[in-house]
Amino acid sequence: MTGLLYAMLAGLGMATLLGLLLYFTPLSEGLLPLLASIIVALAVFLGGLQAARMATARGLVQGLTVGLLFFAVTLAMGWTAGPLALGATGQKVGLCLLAGAMGGVAGMTGR
Repeated sequence: MTGLLYAMLAGLGMATLLGLLLYFTPLSEGLLPLLASIIVALAVFLGGLQAARMATARGLVQGLTVGLLFFAVTLAMGWTAGPLALGATGQKVGLCLLAGAMGGVAGMTGR
């Protein structure tokens, strides 16, 4: 749960910075989908890294769990009870799982 909390706070902080950058600089809003994906990947990576550092073993499982929980929480917060776009949902769950796994492995190798 600490890894999930870390990921959520990191994502919130990076999204706030991105919003400020988009507001105060001439960056195009067309970059928003790419930048949002980068923020999600970095946030889940950091959450998986933190979870694996706190765990004594199974860093990959810790990271995957953080990625899956992050996906579930963000899906629950943003779902409007309409049909889900399978392509976008599949990409996001894949991104979350991959970033979480990478963070978990990095957290165990850094011990």
